[in-house]
This record gives sequence, structure tokens and C-alpha cells, in this order.
Amino acid sequence: MGVLPVPAGATPWPTNTNALMSLISFVKSSYRKSDWTEEEALDARRGFVSAVKQGWVNADGSQQAITLVRFATPAGAMSAFDGVSSAWKREPKPVTMLADPAIGAVGWSSPTLDTLGDAVAEWGVAFGDTMILVVEYTAATPDPAAAKVLLRQQYDSLKNGS
Repeated sequence: MGVLPVPAGATPWPTNTNALMSLISFVKSSYRKSDWTEEEALDARRGFVSAVKQGWVNADGSQQAITLVRFATPAGAMSAFDGVSSAWKREPKPVTMLADPAIGAVGWSSPTLDTLGDAVAEWGVAFGDTMILVVEYTAATPDPAAAKVLLRQQYDSLKNGS
């Protein structure tokens, strides 16, 4: 599974360094502890195979991350993506839902700052047996356009077999 490389001039996060993750390590790095048992069972039923994550801090202080989650079948990836996108729709207001019909991607952005003082924009899509998730953290204002560009780059990379 090929996650895009960390861009030139960016500083990689010290964790989630594009190493293959097991189901348990993926769940523990992606969900609240209170959800681990349920999420592990869900992804096991979906046919979880492996996951990778890669995150970095850009020169302008924004942060981006990519997660690729591979399942045994395209149906497993679509089920996982449907679960994630349904959760996004339940995010507290004010949230803007996003869509890229050309590739079937959806996302959300929120101007409400997280606990680290960042606005968030996330996009995701199921592509074959893989769920692609990207997140963009920016100071003060969400940047869904930058997150969408990153999603499209990762999507195109997988599509072209890179």
C-alpha cells in the first residue's frame, strides 16, 4: 500500500510512519478507547487486511495525514467508508459536508477549533479494496480544498499503481 511521500520541506510526525499496522494497532490509533472492542469487531467482519498512516507538519504550520486501510474485498472497504462518512454527518455543528462526485468522495470541515487549536477538514473515499482517508489541520480556518487536493493525489497514485 503506497502512501504518498512526505512533501519536501515538511516534518514527518514521529508516529504513524507508513509502517504496516495490524487490526489492533490500527483500531487503537484511530478510535477512542471506549470504541476499541466494537471497531475491532466491525473491521474484522469487513475483512481488514492492513493499514498504514503517514502524517506531517508543513512549513506553513498546517498538518496533513493520510490513512490507507486495505480490506479483503471492495465491499469491506465500502462498508468501512460508509461507517466513517456516517459518523462525519453526526459531527457537532457548524459542519460543512463536502462531496467530490467524480470519484465518489465525501468529507466534512469545521471552523470549530479542536483541542490543539486547529480547524479540521477530512475527506475519504473507497477505491477498490482500500479506504483512503485524509485530514488537514490548519490554524483558525479549515482548508477543505487542500485536503481534497491531497485526497485526489493519493487516489490517483493508487489508481495508477504507484
